Amino acid sequence: MGCNITTEWVSGNVFIRPMILAKAGDVVQGHAHNFDHTTIVFSGSVRIEAKTPDGREIDRVFKSPRPDWAGGSHALIKAEVAHKITALEDNTIAWCVYAHRD
Repeated sequence: MGCNITTEWVSGNVFIRPMILAKAGDVVQGHAHNFDHTTIVFSGSVRIEAKTPDGREIDRVFKSPRPDWAGGSHALIKAEVAHKITALEDNTIAWCVYAHRD
């Protein structure tokens, strides 16, 4: 079980990392960054499990938007927060969008 990261795009100071999670249960293993980033869910849904530096645990589900783009389809993950992303549906596509330089 894993994630297919096809490439990383750079647009100025913005980096975009597409993630394709082909099967429900595919996982982007737990990790943390030294910068904030946003995860946008374009299709399917994901569970994001996170742990803040002070030990607070967060467990939330994010689903792809309805056709009118309403709903909770993105998550802001703050710097230094350890997090794991798990697909809840087949054919889930999400992007991590971030800047890691000034």
